Amino acid sequence: MSDITDNYPSNVCPVFWKPEDNKFLIRVGDSVKFVVPFPQGGMLYHKGESQETAFKVDDGDILEFYPKFFQGELTWEIEVRDQGLSAVAKVSHLEPGFYALPETLPDSITLRLQDLLIWQDGKPQGIYWDQTKLQGDLLAQGIVYGVLPGVWQSISKVQGRGEVVIAQGKPPTLSVDARLIDLLESKKPEVKEEQRVDYFASKLKLVHEGQALARKIPGVPGVPGKNVRGQEIPPPRPKDFQFKLKKNVRLSEDGLEVLATAPGLPLRMDELTFGVEPAYVLNQDVDLAVGSIEFPGDVFISGDVHDGLHIFSGGKVEIRGSTSRAEIRAEKGLFIYRNALAGKLVVGARYVVRSKLLHDLQALHDDLLACLMITDDFVNSPHGRNLKAGQCLKLIIERRFPDLPKMANELEKFLLSTKDELIQQDLIISVRTAKHFLSGLGPLDPQALPLLGRVSQALEQIIGNITLDVPEKLECHVDYVQGALIECAGNFFCRKGTYNSIIQAAGDISIEGVCRGGRIISGGNVEIKELGGSGITATTVQFPGTKRLKVGYCYANVVIVVDKEIITIDEPYKSLEIYREHGRVEIERLKG
Repeated sequence: MSDITDNYPSNVCPVFWKPEDNKFLIRVGDSVKFVVPFPQGGMLYHKGESQETAFKVDDGDILEFYPKFFQGELTWEIEVRDQGLSAVAKVSHLEPGFYALPETLPDSITLRLQDLLIWQDGKPQGIYWDQTKLQGDLLAQGIVYGVLPGVWQSISKVQGRGEVVIAQGKPPTLSVDARLIDLLESKKPEVKEEQRVDYFASKLKLVHEGQALARKIPGVPGVPGKNVRGQEIPPPRPKDFQFKLKKNVRLSEDGLEVLATAPGLPLRMDELTFGVEPAYVLNQDVDLAVGSIEFPGDVFISGDVHDGLHIFSGGKVEIRGSTSRAEIRAEKGLFIYRNALAGKLVVGARYVVRSKLLHDLQALHDDLLACLMITDDFVNSPHGRNLKAGQCLKLIIERRFPDLPKMANELEKFLLSTKDELIQQDLIISVRTAKHFLSGLGPLDPQALPLLGRVSQALEQIIGNITLDVPEKLECHVDYVQGALIECAGNFFCRKGTYNSIIQAAGDISIEGVCRGGRIISGGNVEIKELGGSGITATTVQFPGTKRLKVGYCYANVVIVVDKEIITIDEPYKSLEIYREHGRVEIERLKG
């Protein structure tokens, strides 16, 4: 030890190698107070005892360090993970050699051997596996699929201990679950900022018969995978669902769509349950917050219908309250339990349109046919022999049928402004032709008479093909009417009275109260408790001669029209009954 202790000053930590004992001797300098061992690099002894944790030293203490010699190795352990989807090699690749110390150590308060040791390469003496060993281990583990290229190079490059992925299986492609598309929700219209909001429009989202409410997109099965042992990995099955059907819906032939079997309000009880409600019930007023109602089925309103709004129904309409300046259209019946003030009520609109169409066509045909027959007689008479046929036609129109051109003109306007499947192009052309040859200088055209004859024949054929199917018990019931326009394809009933209103019904009209002002046009019998009134404009009642008018009390200034015969009532009567019998209009009355 003398060569260590005597040849170096006290403020230096010299190191001396003893190859015969494979150890280093370290003399502690006077500045060193603590030493921190590094067991991984070798064993450190102080005063004959092995030290593995930091310890205190004094000046001149001698420490013995026995370095650990590494023979070197390249080994591994193969492990299959992730349920066979991957295989890894846990590699141990240690270089041969040992940790040495320099000739002197710094004279610091704390000596940390880990920071001071120097690696010295040595001669390989341990276990070194090769690529053939790797291939054999893979076969032994049954790893035959997904072995990665360059695995051996990756294992060789490991320094110390590490993991190398040596094989990767193919995971199954995930299945796509069946999904539901709400076709009504997905068709929301885009609202542009510049578009004005119509507060009076209907806000109901309706479906028509045959419309699809929802669609199922079938699930897609996944593709099987394969683990590193070559075994197939089945994919999970896609999740499926079944629609739940309530009223007025059915499945499409392929079972993928929910279809409405009736028009109405779409219902969705939960995620999978669909239906269609054929009736609409509103337990409040129809106001701007609700908006107008356009519904294909029956409509029930517990409150009032406010100004400017409308109800269009393909079924019956029942209103427990009143209507004010509103338009109500009901195809199969209307019941208003309180007042109908101003506005328009149309019951059986399709029949009303066709009834007017048939009436106007028949009137035009009848007058046109009569005009042509009289013209033909006039052409062959002594008075017409010196005139051309067109001149004769023009004279007859001006003297006998002055309203005929106006009838054709108004009918053409009606056809162009009305939508109905009966109004075809040939009908429009026939009426337009009649208007042309009946107006202005048209009758003077040499082709006027023959073409008007063809028009008459065409109108006769069209009239014969028009059918009027009126629903059974089609009725309009109101409590009180004022200043309204009412068109009904069936019977009309009023419980209290009508004031200054126009009421037209294809069936019977019954007014249990008063009827003052306005006009009553009936295709059936008319029964009114009190007709007309003093100090008001004339009240007009019109009905066909095949029917009967009964009035409990009739004021003066009332006009009765039976077919085309006009009867003016100039004094009041307690009871009035008018009908046609044996071709004559009969009037039964009792003076008031």
